[in-house]
Amino acid sequence: MGCHMIQGHSVQLLTQAGMVNSFSNVFTQISQQKEKLIQRGNYLNEQIGKLVSFQLAQLEDFQKRADRLSANISKTIYDQAFKELSKLEQSQSKDLDQLEDLLLQLNSLVLSSGSGGKIVTWKGGKKFKTIEGHEKAVRSIAVSNSKQFIVSGSEDRTVRVWNLNTWQQSLVLKGHTDKVNSVVISSGNDFVVSGSNDKTIRVWNLNAGVQTQVLEGHTGPVNAVAISRGGNFIASGSRDKTIKVWNGQQTQNLEGHNESVTCLAISNSDSFLVSGSYDKTVRIWNGQQSQVLRGHTGAVNSVVISNNEEFILSGSEDKTVRVWSVATAQQILALRHTERVSSISLSSDDKYLASADNSIRIWNLETARQIQTTDSVYPYSIKFI
Repeated sequence: MGCHMIQGHSVQLLTQAGMVNSFSNVFTQISQQKEKLIQRGNYLNEQIGKLVSFQLAQLEDFQKRADRLSANISKTIYDQAFKELSKLEQSQSKDLDQLEDLLLQLNSLVLSSGSGGKIVTWKGGKKFKTIEGHEKAVRSIAVSNSKQFIVSGSEDRTVRVWNLNTWQQSLVLKGHTDKVNSVVISSGNDFVVSGSNDKTIRVWNLNAGVQTQVLEGHTGPVNAVAISRGGNFIASGSRDKTIKVWNGQQTQNLEGHNESVTCLAISNSDSFLVSGSYDKTVRIWNGQQSQVLRGHTGAVNSVVISNNEEFILSGSEDKTVRVWSVATAQQILALRHTERVSSISLSSDDKYLASADNSIRIWNLETARQIQTTDSVYPYSIKFI
């Protein structure tokens, strides 16, 4: 192997044989790491199996004891058996809840967008991927039902489409003449709707990559847009305090909020609409009629509807996320934060909530317990992937 002297230092030249040996070492390390990963995965899988087997054995043992007692059943014995079964159920449920929470912490993917023009993907509470391309703050993000792409709307007046397999930009949609505040994707993943400070709603065909419609009628910036699951109507909320419903053209004008409408959501069945406003209220709309949900002491920035349509969640300037019953229109839970809540998102199974204040927090809604928080970050919009 050759050796040269440069300014008093020995520089070793790597021969072709040395390069082959170096790459061989790299491949050996990769192989060893893969083997370690498989071994640890098998071990964890075995431990989970043991936990479930133990819990099943507990239940089977309890069932045998209950069978023996059934011949001489009395109220006292029944009450004692029921009490023991309840304790066992709670213990097993707690074990499985903790395991589910841990798996979510390790595997959850959450998108956030903010003032730097970047979209960040968070995994396990840490930055995983950063997507760059926008020239100004990203105000809104949406995830396709297929989980194959996302769409973003920015203060740079553009709507952009990003491929989640390559993490690369695949489309830039231009047409808005002011900040884009809100974007949503149709359930069929074939078109996008955007709302802007230019007071318009624009519809974009993703297959052709072109704008197909401009909806005009608001007298103020459009803060929020939503699409029905069936794709047959669009809703928009504006600083002009109104909500408009569109089906190619305006079909309804919903009035009731006393301040700017900030956020919208449409139920999966397309049977009702939910709105949030600077007037500190959440409203449930059925046609022209609305129920008012009062409790927030600051502007409402974000609303979501659970997939089973039983609950509404709202995030506010008052540093809380509130959970409301659709059936009773009453608040059933409040989750406290340290700063204003700018955005919220639900997991597909309705069990977990992501909320953004000066961090991104993940909550187990069944236990009302915070299970994860990120480093300092100030997102405009967040979404579970």
